[in-house]
Amino acid sequence: MVYLTYFCAAIFILAVGGRIYRQMKLPIHVRWELYPVKHEAGEKARYGGSYMEEPNWWEREKKSSLLNEIRYMVPEILFLRGLKKENPRLWNLSFPFHFGLYLILGTLGLLALGAIFMILGFSISPGRGFWGSLIYYLTILLGFLGLTLGTAGTAALFRRRLRDPDLRNYSAFSDYLNLAFIFLFFHISLLAWLFHDHTFDGARAYIYSLLTFGEVPAGVTGKRTLLGSLSVVFSSLLIAYIPLTHMSHMFMKYFLYHAVKWEDRPNVTGSRIEAAVLENLGYKPTWAAPHIGADGTKSWAEIATSTPKEKK
Repeated sequence: MVYLTYFCAAIFILAVGGRIYRQMKLPIHVRWELYPVKHEAGEKARYGGSYMEEPNWWEREKKSSLLNEIRYMVPEILFLRGLKKENPRLWNLSFPFHFGLYLILGTLGLLALGAIFMILGFSISPGRGFWGSLIYYLTILLGFLGLTLGTAGTAALFRRRLRDPDLRNYSAFSDYLNLAFIFLFFHISLLAWLFHDHTFDGARAYIYSLLTFGEVPAGVTGKRTLLGSLSVVFSSLLIAYIPLTHMSHMFMKYFLYHAVKWEDRPNVTGSRIEAAVLENLGYKPTWAAPHIGADGTKSWAEIATSTPKEKK
């Protein structure tokens, strides 16, 4: 069983690395020039201004605020603030699903932390020290809430896509497949918790075996129930599956915000941006629109600097 998880983890790492590499090799994006830019510092952050408002801004040191960026990103990521504002009805279903995923990620982190403590000789159980007790109870709390919210949210989103004509018209087969896959993971894991592993000790023991290449903690038989085995299989497959689909937006949105939406670095002589723009100007477009004059032989630089022909 551990070999399946190792294999799926390797696919995850390779797929994520491949997506990031492809993103980094793409031509530079055209700037959106939309404000506010959330990492703007000082007074301009309050009203959505820009450092480019200042006279001779290119002669001054550009200042940005990581704190302002985090203050925007945390509510957006955790609570889907933009979706709640634009589509409250969909947010009521989407929030439990996404927050359930976040809680499960937190649970996975606590399971890994607990397994590391066990490797170091500590006990993860109630009444066995502050940290052992804290990890024990937090794992149960986050795990139960995550599995419950995730199961309910996934089922609700699946039903909404089937019944809502607006969503149904824009839903591909892969959208239903993704939701069904995630629902099976949540539902089977919830059943495994409900009937067998109330304290997540079995899940922690499995993480322990992953970190120790097959060893099991003292006092644990290493045998798993059918539901426990199925939850391991589905969780492993889900780890490998996510970066291969459009669900990879959960981490690829970083580039949308930081490389496109909030990109406001100046294009100065000798910069990386100037080199990327010059590279773009060397491409030879083949657009069908006749007014562009893109026949595949002329570069963007030639098209942009050519004299428009007068139509009679």
